[in-house]
Amino acid sequence: MNIISITQAHRKTSHTIIESDDDSDIEMDDQGIITRTGTGTGASSSLVVTPGELITSDPTWMKGHGTYYLTSSSTTTTDENNNNNNSEMPTYSSLAGTIQKVNKLLTVVPFKGRYKPETGDHIIGRITGISVKRWKVDIGGERSATLLLGSVNLPGGVLRRKTEADELQMRSFLKEGDLVNCEVQNGGGDGGCMLHTRSLKYGKLRNGVFVKVPSGLIVRSKNHSFDLPGGVSIILGVNGFCWIGMTKRDGSGNSNSSGNVIGNNLKTEAGLTQKKYK
Repeated sequence: MNIISITQAHRKTSHTIIESDDDSDIEMDDQGIITRTGTGTGASSSLVVTPGELITSDPTWMKGHGTYYLTSSSTTTTDENNNNNNSEMPTYSSLAGTIQKVNKLLTVVPFKGRYKPETGDHIIGRITGISVKRWKVDIGGERSATLLLGSVNLPGGVLRRKTEADELQMRSFLKEGDLVNCEVQNGGGDGGCMLHTRSLKYGKLRNGVFVKVPSGLIVRSKNHSFDLPGGVSIILGVNGFCWIGMTKRDGSGNSNSSGNVIGNNLKTEAGLTQKKYK
């Protein structure tokens, strides 16, 4: 007679730190940060982490935004004042994003999130309100931006001191719902910023289509305005607000020649070359 022994399964207490389905090796750099090195290309993807992934087990790193540690009796120590010391806890990521290291502070910047303005950013905003000598502009950030009356060009490009009559006509310049192409004059640490449209390339946007994408998809560069073939121009705001409209033409009716150059470059990068067949 066979005897069958039934035992109760115990839950495993071990914690799996990193699981990977690809052919990559888990390594640690000289600073104690966990990295993944692919065996095929040899490229390191140490800056990209996912929620719950171990960043480092080095206790010298400080834990910033987007990170956390697990409380365990085996790793928690007590100092002379009987206070729990969590400095020896390994650091994990709570967001999907990239690792940012500032001195000994570790933070995780998420792929998706609110736009954080920086001085010099070329952005697109939507007018949401009018107050004393200023407009309230939505730029997709944590706080609304401010566009002063003295930071815009008057119709016709006239450069002069703004008067009380101009203040009374602010709604004729920009009203609620209008889209404005502008630049960040100075950005504050609290998420607010000041805008300006003093250049001729900035101003109110007309005759086009507004498109909103995640701000993380737009890379900061010197030029964010492009002329494409077919008389189409596109403005890629750093805040993820984009504008697609007609290419501005000069007095002779010819479009900007840069559109053809950009179009050829796009075709070359995409491998779209014309082939002649006999």
